[in-house]
Amino acid sequence: MTALLTVIHVIVCVLLILAVLMQSGKGGGLAAAVGGGSSSSMLGGRAATTFLSKVTTYLASSFLVICLLLAVLYDDDTAVPTSATERILETQGAPFAAPFDAAPENAADADEPASAIPQ
Repeated sequence: MTALLTVIHVIVCVLLILAVLMQSGKGGGLAAAVGGGSSSSMLGGRAATTFLSKVTTYLASSFLVICLLLAVLYDDDTAVPTSATERILETQGAPFAAPFDAAPENAADADEPASAIPQ
């Protein structure tokens, strides 16, 4: 199902690109470049602009709907999402942490706060 939707999505993308490029803008667009000076007579003048704008609207809306469908139908094999760092740590093993002494060695050191800089 996902493969079929992906193929349809690519086809819609290509058609959307062509529909946008065929529209005439301020510079004439691809419609004027392909047809030369007779692009308005070949595509029908104002009716072609209306037709192309409707096609662009339908293709853009179908593009968005297919994007949402593909996002919903995306099936991840793992139940818990993991990052690349977590996958590397799983395969290579976690680095060992430095030993930590929770209790001071003698009672006299317990009264003084620990200093960040050794003396």
